[in-house]
Amino acid sequence: MGEEKEETSMTPDERMEWLRARGIFIETSEDREAKRRAEEEVTNAKTNANASAAPNATATATADIEFIKYVCIPADSSKSMEELTLNVSSMAKKRGCIDLLEMELKPKFASDGDEERSMDIERVKEYAGKHFGSSNTPTISDATLRSVAAQGNVEVFKLVPALESNKFCQISFYLDEVGSLKQLPLNARAMKMAFKAGFNPAPQFYGDIYVGRLQTKPYLKNLSFTLDVDASLERCTAPWLRSAVAENLQHQSEMNKLTGRVGELQPSADGEDGIDKQEEGFSWTQTPEEVEIKIECAPESTSRDVKVKFLPTRVEAKIKTMTVLSIHFFAPVDPDGCTWTFEKNDQPTLVLSCEKMDGVSWPQIMK
Repeated sequence: MGEEKEETSMTPDERMEWLRARGIFIETSEDREAKRRAEEEVTNAKTNANASAAPNATATATADIEFIKYVCIPADSSKSMEELTLNVSSMAKKRGCIDLLEMELKPKFASDGDEERSMDIERVKEYAGKHFGSSNTPTISDATLRSVAAQGNVEVFKLVPALESNKFCQISFYLDEVGSLKQLPLNARAMKMAFKAGFNPAPQFYGDIYVGRLQTKPYLKNLSFTLDVDASLERCTAPWLRSAVAENLQHQSEMNKLTGRVGELQPSADGEDGIDKQEEGFSWTQTPEEVEIKIECAPESTSRDVKVKFLPTRVEAKIKTMTVLSIHFFAPVDPDGCTWTFEKNDQPTLVLSCEKMDGVSWPQIMK
C-alpha cells in the first residue's frame, strides 16, 4: 500500500474514514436514521419475544442468544462491583449500528419522584448561563428540566478510544447524563479507574457507573467486559488498562493536531492547583485528600475567641458568639482528621483543614 494521503487531498469519505481510524466519533444523518430504525426493530423484537415465549421453549430461545458481560461500579464504595449480563439475540446482533448496552441501560437512569424533586435547579441554570451567556440563557421552566431528567439519558464516556492498535475495541463508562444535577454521590472507584487509564486529573463521575466493551469496526458489536479479568483496580493487570495510557495519549495527540490545541491540558476542578476558590465569607482550596478553608477575621480577633465544630457532613465556626462559617460539605469528611489554626498576621485568618473520606476532587465545596 502506498503512503497515506495528505489530509488536505482526501475526499470527504476518505477524511471521515481517516478520522474514525483515529478514534474520533462521527455520526452522519444516515447513521442516525439507521440507528433509530435499528432501535425500533430491537425493541419490537424484544417485546414480541416476551409476549410469545412459551415455558417449554427455553432451550431453543437460549441457543439463539449471546450473553455479553459488563460491570457495575456502585457509587457506594461499601458495595462490591458486580458482573451483569446483556442478553443479545441473533436479530439484534445483525443490526450492527447501535450500542445495545446503551439501549439496555437507559431505563436504569430514569428518575424516580425523589430524584426529580432533588434536582439542583440552580446549578442547571448556572450551567446554562456559563454556556449561553447571562443575556442569552434560554428560559426553561423547572418542570421541564425535571421532566428531561426523568426520561433516563445515558452518557457514554470513552475510557479508551477505538484504535487500530486495540482492534477498534473501545472501553466505555455508561453513566447518568444528569447525575450531578440529581446530586448523586461521586463515584470514587470509577474516578480511580479513569485515572489509571491516563486521565489526570480524573473527571468527576456521579452515581452508579457501568463499564462495557464495544467493537466499532467493521461494524458495532458489543463484547464482554468481565469482573475478574478486566475490572481489577488493585493491580493494573488487565491488558486494556496496561495499554490505556499510551492509547489515550495517541488519541489526544491526534485530537490536538486536528483542533490546533497542542499542549492544552484538561481544566482543573475548583480549588485545585493551590488556586483559591472564593465563596461568600470564605475561600477554599483542595487536593484529592484534603480541603482547606480560610476565613478572614476582625483585626481584634484572637485564637481564644475561636470555636470550631467538625462533623462528618458539616462544619461550623464561631468567633466569640458570631457564626463566621456554617456549611454542609459536598461529601463526607473525617472529623478526627480535621484541624484548625489561627494565623495572626496583618489580616487575622482562621484556617480549617478537613480530611476527605472519598479521596477525590470535589466539583464544589457545599451541597
